[in-house]
Amino acid sequence: MPGSVLRPSHSLRLQPYRNLSLMSSTRVPPVPVVLRLVQRAVLGRWRATGEDLYREVARIAEAGPAREILVSGCGTGVAAEWLAARTGASVTGVDPDPDSIARAEAHARELEQQQLLHYEQAPLDDLPHEDEVFDIAIGEPPLSAAADPERAVAELVRVTKPMGSIVLLQPSWTSEIPSDSRDLIVERLGLQPFLLVRWKQMLRDAGVVDLQVQDWTSGAPGARGTSGADANGETPRFNLRQKAQIIGRAWRRWGFGAARGAVERETTLIRELSRERTIGLQLIKGVKWPREKES
Repeated sequence: MPGSVLRPSHSLRLQPYRNLSLMSSTRVPPVPVVLRLVQRAVLGRWRATGEDLYREVARIAEAGPAREILVSGCGTGVAAEWLAARTGASVTGVDPDPDSIARAEAHARELEQQQLLHYEQAPLDDLPHEDEVFDIAIGEPPLSAAADPERAVAELVRVTKPMGSIVLLQPSWTSEIPSDSRDLIVERLGLQPFLLVRWKQMLRDAGVVDLQVQDWTSGAPGARGTSGADANGETPRFNLRQKAQIIGRAWRRWGFGAARGAVERETTLIRELSRERTIGLQLIKGVKWPREKES
């Protein structure tokens, strides 16, 4: 297999989805530091094992030369580049964010494997491809931020050849929490987790069989993961300026009553995410079952 061409500054990692499409344009977004800390608490423990994760994806999907791979929600192309470099497959990345696609294309032009990499900007729930094009289709975490995640899964299956591999790398709820707390997490994380049973049902409804699941919440299955909190076990604290920003935005959104407890609510949310592992990462692999053509 070709050697890795990834730069130290462009190492394989799961990146937070910056287009918070789930937010309404009329809503007051969370303070940036809150977004960073929530993403750190949830995504931070997955990034260290990113290369192990994609090595496993390549293995179970049987990726290799002369294979066509789709990466839905490719972001800036980190995973797409790794797959092309390590497997020799032709990889197409799709993402709705034009800035991410521009960065992916710019970096691909510097690589030896640039002829194996192709990028397109498009909604993940409306892919710009004909039916049955790819041997392998991978749905990255940003797929859960699509306007219609269920349709995005169906699109992933539609463009895959019969008996081709479908792989989802998706956030899932791992514990029961109140719906209002879930809404806060979704808004801050920029992703929409679902219960594992829901992800599996989306795949089955789209015609995927032989489902296999691996829990990568703490890294490789069986590994001991790390918490999203600081090394001393404490959740990062807000400074005075950050507290003022949190209170100000809460006041503009909900009024004075809610603003009084805004800092405490944000601190509690991040602490719970760090310690309780409310959100997990699931690798779900299946096979597209051939369907009889309609007469």
